[in-house]
Amino acid sequence: MLRRFLIGAVICAAIGVLGVGWIATAFLFSPCQYDLTHERVSPSERYVAEVYGATCGMGSYRSVVTLRDRSALALQSVDGAPAGTVVANDFTLSDRGADLVWEGESKLVLRYVGARPPVLDRSEWGGVRIETQHAESPR
Repeated sequence: MLRRFLIGAVICAAIGVLGVGWIATAFLFSPCQYDLTHERVSPSERYVAEVYGATCGMGSYRSVVTLRDRSALALQSVDGAPAGTVVANDFTLSDRGADLVWEGESKLVLRYVGARPPVLDRSEWGGVRIETQHAESPR
């Protein structure tokens, strides 16, 4: 009798652990795969702005712009997102290499194409202002 109870308890515990692991994987961790497209280093080489392509399943693709201090460790976050602070999501690249422009050390301009500018998650980080500019606008 005690043996059956213990076997049943172990089976229930194992199923519970699997269920919690599945929920944690499905909801707590990012289902996206991030691939570095390109980067642009600031004039003093202190900061780096990086553009990542994020493939998030079901044919969903977006570009993510991050900004980080190059002296800090480039560790990924727990959810697998790239290192640094996300400053823009759904960024439509204007031209590879010409879409991230440093104007001095304290201003990063994101050049975009399309009718609407990308929504900035942050407009300033670490003393760097982040602005958007349509790719066809004069510099």
